[in-house]
Amino acid sequence: MAAGTAALTGCSSGGTAAEPRSAGSATTAAPLSYVPGTAKDNNAPAGTGDFFNGPGTDPAAMKWVQLSAGAAGALNPVLRNGAGFTLYRFDKDSANPSKSTCDGACATTWPPVLVQPGSKIFLDGVAKSDVGAVKRDDGTLQVTVGGWPVYRFSKDTAPGQTNGQGVGGTWFGVTPDGGKAGQSPQGTDSDTGLDYRTGTAKQNNAPQGTGDLYTGARNAPDAMKWVQLTAGSANGLNPIVHDGAGFTIYRFDKDSAKPSKSTCDGACATTWPPVLVQPGSKIFVDGVPTSKIGIVTRTDGTRQVTIGGWPVYRFSKDTAPGQTNGEGVGGTWFAVSPSGGKVLPAAGDTGASTASPGASGGPAAPTAAPSGGSTGAPSPAGSSVALGNGNVTLDSGVNFTEPNGSEALAGPGCKNVSQANSASSLDLSGGPVKIWTGPDCTGTSAVVTGSIADLSTIGFDKKIVSIRFGN
Repeated sequence: MAAGTAALTGCSSGGTAAEPRSAGSATTAAPLSYVPGTAKDNNAPAGTGDFFNGPGTDPAAMKWVQLSAGAAGALNPVLRNGAGFTLYRFDKDSANPSKSTCDGACATTWPPVLVQPGSKIFLDGVAKSDVGAVKRDDGTLQVTVGGWPVYRFSKDTAPGQTNGQGVGGTWFGVTPDGGKAGQSPQGTDSDTGLDYRTGTAKQNNAPQGTGDLYTGARNAPDAMKWVQLTAGSANGLNPIVHDGAGFTIYRFDKDSAKPSKSTCDGACATTWPPVLVQPGSKIFVDGVPTSKIGIVTRTDGTRQVTIGGWPVYRFSKDTAPGQTNGEGVGGTWFAVSPSGGKVLPAAGDTGASTASPGASGGPAAPTAAPSGGSTGAPSPAGSSVALGNGNVTLDSGVNFTEPNGSEALAGPGCKNVSQANSASSLDLSGGPVKIWTGPDCTGTSAVVTGSIADLSTIGFDKKIVSIRFGN
């Protein structure tokens, strides 16, 4: 399992925009274990971690932390811990470099989220590359998201409360990428005719046996009464979107996002039922930014939900909540992220394969297809592959170790590495991406479709200077 913390580039996923964070700003390295899924999914010991009833500095309290993307009150997306309590950030701290300034009485009112070497961080709808830890002035380690140290609020006495929002004009709920959480738009959108509601269908008292819980045809009026879009994780894939019944939501590479266009009709739409709505349908948003949600009219006249412009679907062979049988099917179907990206298995995460899925739908070996420069003529993969807008963590040691730190970058477009020529392994979530030996995506390149534990195996040890992501 990849261990330690990463330096990040902040990228807002909704609410108030996240302040950009330099890719070179490092948090303190700590041997932490990043595990996709919830504490419950991973059988965390009862009465420990977020459920420990005592000081946050107690070793039992620091055994694990859960970071879940969701909604709380009117805030969406916002982070919650494993017990459902809202997590916050403080404007007087900094993300570049990561620094906590809340000590003494401040830290009593706003308890920092603490970990220790060996702690587990369970990630549910939160990208691993956005999470790290920073050493506080008292020597303890505090969790960071997007570089920002994160806290609980002592006056939140029940799960889902947001009493800390806006306190002093400096405290705000924190989004899954480190931004300030804001109120999610609610009510009927004049462009789509859809009624957006923050939270889950259950929290909003949606009628039983309708919407995502309807068991008949997906184009039936009762089926289209409501759709729930929840950020989460399943079978090592994280962050993904699932519906109100817990079924994974997918996107199709042969569709397009700009403009939104669905190409899955007929028998395809039987195997991959589109997520359909009609005027007046409710969309319950739970960790998925409302700004990323839209609709597209299909060739049969029905209206399909889009995320990040991509039409979204369920998979008929997912027969129970939490299944991901559609992942990688035909090399074109993938779970969709809360921003609309395709989600690939990431090496080093519990339950995940070490590679992106191959054309047959099963796991393939991590690959890098070289093209240009001294590596020879461009390969088909290098010239025609559609790049993804994922996250890359560059580790200074092989096997995802960090003897001299690490750095994380995210798309879209070309990103220069601030610690050039220092990476010996690469942890990829999403993608594919193209790595380059020169600045501004010049020089010799290779298309990378999965995490690579030793970059020397593809001739790129300590040679990465820039990375090209998709749009």
